[in-house]
Amino acid sequence: MRTFRVSDELYEQLKTYVVDPFDDTPEAVIGRLIEIVDKAKSRWSPFEEELAAARRSQSQAELEPEPEPEPRAQHVPQVEPDDEVVLL
Repeated sequence: MRTFRVSDELYEQLKTYVVDPFDDTPEAVIGRLIEIVDKAKSRWSPFEEELAAARRSQSQAELEPEPEPEPRAQHVPQVEPDDEVVLL
């Protein structure tokens, strides 16, 4: 068995993860945290990372102002002097 030291601050954080104060040891709490991380890693997929990157770029694009659209050329019909114009 190995022994290692942790800061008082980290030890206080570790105590917040205690489920059963009579049976939980620091080793049991650390083991439970490792199980949680392993389970989360097994659910991770590259697709999720790509989706997160796409969301980041989309939110960045939302922050940038959109360029003003170029004015459209309007079609004006040519009217010859002999044509009859009917207004509705």
